[in-house]
Amino acid sequence: MKIESFLKEVPVFETERLLLRKVGLTDLEDVFEFSSDPEVAHHMTWEKNSSKEETLANFLQPAIEGYEEGQSGVWAIVYKKHDKVIGTCSLVDWSNEHHKAEIGYVLNKKYWGAGFAAEAVKEVIKYGFNTLKLNRMEGGCDIDNFGSEKVMLKLGMKFEGVLRKNEFIKGEFRDTKMFSILKDEFESTN
Repeated sequence: MKIESFLKEVPVFETERLLLRKVGLTDLEDVFEFSSDPEVAHHMTWEKNSSKEETLANFLQPAIEGYEEGQSGVWAIVYKKHDKVIGTCSLVDWSNEHHKAEIGYVLNKKYWGAGFAAEAVKEVIKYGFNTLKLNRMEGGCDIDNFGSEKVMLKLGMKFEGVLRKNEFIKGEFRDTKMFSILKDEFESTN
């Protein structure tokens, strides 16, 4: 079965501190809070959002519309204690043929360094291996995004190397550090 079939019904995951669910229009305020932060946007491929309309048009609306066709693997990361969306976690650039997908995530800077990103991404990795039957999950980060690198290493992902000047972001070519974990590696540690 194709990944898109599963993503038409994005499942809800719950951890000790978090709820992962589809993003919705009611999340606009929380998503704009972190997507308008220049520190958060610095390492991302997108510019900081200048307005809620921009967040709605460039992120929320496409994600919501993508659920219908199975083209959106986006989860809102909700901190249960505050009932607040503190970030998102996504499956992107998947391949049915090669049984692999890339993970992406972004977190409100007020919640950096507390293990929230790793807690959320672990659930999506489990879903990728156990339900989607993927063989490989990969992730990349800007060469100087040490926080993101730390998340991937904490999850048992292995550093594979640097893709040199592989993306044109914010007016310059930037290097990307690549990490991955294979299904058998994940199973042996979880």
